[in-house]
Amino acid sequence: MLSILLLPLILCSSYASSQILYPPQYTTNRIVGGEDAAEGVAPYQISLQGVGSGLHSCGGAIIDERWIITAAHCTRGKQAAGFRVLTGTQDLQQNASRYYYPDKIVEHSDYAPRKYRNDIALLHLNESIVFDNATQPVELDHEALVPGSRLLLTGWGTLSLGGEVPSRLQSLEVTYVPFEQCRAAHDNSSRVDIGHVCTFNDKGRGACHGDSGGPLVHNGKLVALVNWGMPCAKGYPDAHASIAYYHDFIRTHLSLSKTDSLDENLEEIMKGKNEDYSI
Repeated sequence: MLSILLLPLILCSSYASSQILYPPQYTTNRIVGGEDAAEGVAPYQISLQGVGSGLHSCGGAIIDERWIITAAHCTRGKQAAGFRVLTGTQDLQQNASRYYYPDKIVEHSDYAPRKYRNDIALLHLNESIVFDNATQPVELDHEALVPGSRLLLTGWGTLSLGGEVPSRLQSLEVTYVPFEQCRAAHDNSSRVDIGHVCTFNDKGRGACHGDSGGPLVHNGKLVALVNWGMPCAKGYPDAHASIAYYHDFIRTHLSLSKTDSLDENLEEIMKGKNEDYSI
């Protein structure tokens, strides 16, 4: 299921197993060594898809009725109109799920693709998500993790490097790895920085292509988003964008959006009043 490469885990057809790569958009990634997710375990999970292809490219999470969070490498160079967001399902072939469409993409202003830094993005939807038992936002976690903490990873990434894409959502428990230990495992590479949360499982189990942007949750709260790793599940820690580290980025844009919406509503109200008093 989730095997991670030293590369963003977007779906693509071929990879170099010993290199850090950025897979092309609209390819397939899955959790390596995982299992079918239990019903209702991740109602916040979304599938980011191409409007034209209808194919899964990345994961993401619902954090507000109008906002999705994912990895910046999933949206880089793309227009909002080129995506659709699938919600409310754990089966990509299920017809009962619902699609939503982004009208704006907000990538971190300091996103550095070649350095794997600030790899986080927000998608604003053109309508509010209808919440139900199968579709819910996830709360953001701001607490520090302790070594050995167990995180839940979910996604539709490929089951192996260059392997098949699952129809069913996959899940895997992974273990938090402290920053210094993670960096040491990657030969002290600067690609591992304080904005990352690292996780590890046994060799043969981890994130893979298509899991990019997907959620890692601890005690029901969103801790990180899948960023990069050694493809796939090679026995090295995987690195993910830390939600706590990017708290200000997330909250700033959500707050600005709500302020803009309030201003628009006030303008409509005042316009109506002016019309009422016009002669």
